This record gives sequence, C-alpha cells and structure tokens, in this order.
Amino acid sequence: MKILILKKEKTLFDIEGYAVFLPSSKGKFEILNNHCSMISMISSGIIKIYSSFFIKNYDNDINISYNNNTTIIKVKINYGFLNFKNNILTILL
Repeated sequence: MKILILKKEKTLFDIEGYAVFLPSSKGKFEILNNHCSMISMISSGIIKIYSSFFIKNYDNDINISYNNNTTIIKVKINYGFLNFKNNILTILL
C-alpha cells in the first residue's frame, strides 16, 4: 500500500508499506494491504509503519530501525486524521 504522511504544508513520508499501527482513543488499530476503505481520527501516540524498502533517516521526530529485511518507522504524533481508500493511506497531522 502507498503511505502518505502530511504535516501542514510538507510531506513527511511518501513510501510503500505493508502494515501500519495507529493510536486511537480506544487503543491501537492496524491497517494492512487491501483493508476496507475508512476515515478515522487518530490520537496522540506513535504511528508504526512496516516496509520492505530501505529508508534513510529524516529528522529527530522519526525513528527508523531495521530487522530481518524489514524497515520499521516510528513517528510520534499529537493527533491527526486518516483516509484509506484504494490501497492508499493518507495521514494528516
């Protein structure tokens, strides 16, 4: 799936991934490839993205680690909104 994380007037990420864990007011939820369409609010916490692509470090608010050919990206957020449709996840912070 394509994952876009947008903040104000810039794009933080535009990557391909296969799993995203998101914080919500009732805990965490996960979006995988080919998930049904949805729009949701997300709470403060950490977005965790799993990808099979190598990604270089961006800035201090983003933690990137590697484990068994998997890139794990952690982004700390205060709140946001998401839209998932046609295998494109857009997250607005």
